[in-house]
Amino acid sequence: MFHDRNTLFHLRADALNTPLEQLYRLQDRLRFVRSREKERDTIPAELIEVDREYRDKVETVEQLKKRRGEAEVERRRAHAELSEHRDRLRKYQSQLRAVQNQREYGAVLNEIDGVEKLVRAAEDRILNLDEEIGNATRELASRQEILPLETEQHEERLKDWRVTQRQINDELTSAQEEISRLEAGMHPRDRVEFSRLMEKKGGQAIVLVAGGSCSACHVKVRPAALQALKAGREIIYCDSCKRILYWDMQRS
Repeated sequence: MFHDRNTLFHLRADALNTPLEQLYRLQDRLRFVRSREKERDTIPAELIEVDREYRDKVETVEQLKKRRGEAEVERRRAHAELSEHRDRLRKYQSQLRAVQNQREYGAVLNEIDGVEKLVRAAEDRILNLDEEIGNATRELASRQEILPLETEQHEERLKDWRVTQRQINDELTSAQEEISRLEAGMHPRDRVEFSRLMEKKGGQAIVLVAGGSCSACHVKVRPAALQALKAGREIIYCDSCKRILYWDMQRS
């Protein structure tokens, strides 16, 4: 399954750690990072409402900016349509003076009536958009004026959590450095296979043997496999869940 099924992972073991110990440590650090990142990024229950209220205020400002921008685009489009309708109206009014019979006169009057309705609709649309833009601009100015103070108050209420986040980030930096060192000592194919097994097994690719059983699925380890595991000369997989088994010499 791994680069060499008959030997341990190609980790550069030091005087204190066997390759499987390093592998178990790598898994531990990866799980630690996943857990601490989740903790760092999950706002405490007592601050959820505080944070939601602040984010709603920020979102309102962003929505006002967006809607005002959209309304300004619509207003420019409405002005262009109004200009086009007025050009058509002048054209029909000019034609009206040149008609030679009652039928043509009536037809041009109908066209003029239709275009005049379009002109009035465009003018009304522009007035409505002017009002909307004005209201949005005033509300936006008011909200933007107090937002810096609200941000300061928000951060003050979250300051203890921010301290915790920074502490977690320091821990994560240290853990990531250790992960990099451990991964650098693995053969590339072993690293890829270990990552695949970690993902497939929900973050538990290698598990302790406790009381002669796999600590993940609790199935008894065959005596021969257990002896080989204790000897530490090859990788032993659980017959049931197919995870790598690890015998902790210090606990035995």
